[in-house]
Amino acid sequence: MLQPRIRRGHGRTSRALRQTGEDAPPAVRRPRRGDVRRRTVRGTEPRDLRGRRGRRGLRARRRTAPRDRAHPVPRASRAYLHGPAGRGKTWLMDVAFAAAGTPHKRRVHFHEFFPALHAAIFRHGHDLEAALDELVGGLELLCFDEFHVHDVADGVLVRRLLDALLARGIAIVVTSNYAPEQLLPNPLFHGMFAPAIAAIRAHFDVIEVDGGADHREHGGTGGFAAGSWITGSAEGAPSGTHVIRGERDIVVRDLDEVTLHATFADVCEQPLGAADYARLADLRGRWRILTVPPLERLAASSAQRFANLVDVAADRGVRIDFHAAGPLEALAQAPVPPLDLARTLSRLRSLHRAG
Repeated sequence: MLQPRIRRGHGRTSRALRQTGEDAPPAVRRPRRGDVRRRTVRGTEPRDLRGRRGRRGLRARRRTAPRDRAHPVPRASRAYLHGPAGRGKTWLMDVAFAAAGTPHKRRVHFHEFFPALHAAIFRHGHDLEAALDELVGGLELLCFDEFHVHDVADGVLVRRLLDALLARGIAIVVTSNYAPEQLLPNPLFHGMFAPAIAAIRAHFDVIEVDGGADHREHGGTGGFAAGSWITGSAEGAPSGTHVIRGERDIVVRDLDEVTLHATFADVCEQPLGAADYARLADLRGRWRILTVPPLERLAASSAQRFANLVDVAADRGVRIDFHAAGPLEALAQAPVPPLDLARTLSRLRSLHRAG
């Protein structure tokens, strides 16, 4: 199996990535005794300020730690894995998630978590703590895939979210295509996000994962990678429609026992978001998307929805057969390419091609 190459950034390798299986990447090691640091909500406490409580306190906590699980999750273990698309960050996170010997864990794509957080905050009268009680209450491990901050309003909420999660002492594993300093890159607003970047550096083991090659380009056999990109297809859209009822009605062409059939206009030219695509993924694990126009002609909103759809479908393992007018690489020539273009193209390149 191809293994990702890992370069440690500021901070040491997190104990949340402790491996037990045969496929464990050799670069992810168990921490040595000297690696243990005492974490606080406000930062790592310097050794010369710990006084008499320091080493004795750490040993006492280790002796009294619960031993009823084979691989307990240390409460203060946090890892931030970043690097280019297709390098194995999600694979590493999934290994950590599977190895954690606790049922109190959750793995979620950030595209899905953030709308759910907004909705929970609204339900609880703009009370963030109450919203987090609903979404992550009782968790020992929380895994965020594809963490990103592009919007200044999102940046404000992410700052509050990080502070609240750190105060709860939850073990966290994050994957991102961005180093902490690259989050919210707009120079007009980047400064307001600096405290969040400092918190990530202080409380997470920041690890760069970059083996120099996109492993998705080797193709795949299951999930999203089992789908196809079929160019030059003359197949048109069915004339009928099917309405999927919910908080927001979604109109598609058909919904048979196995497959959801839709046109590109149905799912990318309507005001749909990640939560809507997640609903469709819950309904059917196989989709057929027809009449995909030349990607270099997409409007900015359609291009971004298309990227969001690909993100959610890939995370949920939905197999999609795209019937398109042109090559998938043309997305890079769109007048306003979507955010995280490299990740979208990386995932599309894992598809089988025909036509």
